[in-house]
Amino acid sequence: MMAFSLISCASTGVSDARHDLIDSFFEIIPIVILGVIIGGVGTLIGAGGGFLVVPLLIIFYGFSPQHAIGTSMAVVFLNALSGTFSYMSQKRIDYELGIKFSVFAAPGVVIGALAAQQFSLVMFSILFSLLLLIMSYILIFTREFYLICGNAATAPKERVVYDAVGEVHTYSPDLSIGCSGSFLVGIVSGLFGIGGGLIHVPLMSFLGIPIHIAAATSHFMIVISSFFGLIIFAGLKTIDLDYAVFIGIGTILGAYFGASIAVMTESEKIKKIIAFMLLLVAVKLIFGVIRV
Repeated sequence: MMAFSLISCASTGVSDARHDLIDSFFEIIPIVILGVIIGGVGTLIGAGGGFLVVPLLIIFYGFSPQHAIGTSMAVVFLNALSGTFSYMSQKRIDYELGIKFSVFAAPGVVIGALAAQQFSLVMFSILFSLLLLIMSYILIFTREFYLICGNAATAPKERVVYDAVGEVHTYSPDLSIGCSGSFLVGIVSGLFGIGGGLIHVPLMSFLGIPIHIAAATSHFMIVISSFFGLIIFAGLKTIDLDYAVFIGIGTILGAYFGASIAVMTESEKIKKIIAFMLLLVAVKLIFGVIRV
């Protein structure tokens, strides 16, 4: 057994880790390629890629839910960090809004991360699949709807973002709903290791924030919230550094392409991509449990 697998055991603190270990150079290549795909898709939809990392690690590499969630959180952090730099150049991040929402999301991540330690494989797979199916259904069958404040005196303050291509984005999100929603999103993020963008982007869209601004700001928020999750999972020793680093390298490359594609992609197409990926992953995860 080569040095790669020794690093895995040391990083998790579990000598009898049940998931597959990386014991040859040729096993690294497909993992990096997997990271490129995850990074591209994750950055494109502002979801951090965790919704793909977790089920794929469980189904194809034999990870326990706890190690899949912890490792995914590390990957999500790297992916979101890289994607954020790309979105910074596009000037589509609402920093003030992102920081405000992150203040409420971070405590939720910590709570979710601690609660995730109680998951069994079957329980996790069922709950995760239900989450993905619900989100897919909403995106496919629910028409556009936004939260609108009818009383002008109490209407949220209008926000304006000028991006790098000269497009002007104007919106008036309700901060009270956004902050409380961010706390719940944080819990789900820590619970499933998905970064939170999977739910935060639709939530911000519901608040009237344009999809491109929502995706970019979501990535910025994920950097902050996933950092706190990273600390918790590192303390619990449920992060496999081998997979996190190699998938992370791939996501950094993929994030660059994902952010570039997002500029040329229509909002409706982005939503269809989200819905399709959620449905596909949910089906794969359920069949993975059935095989077990």
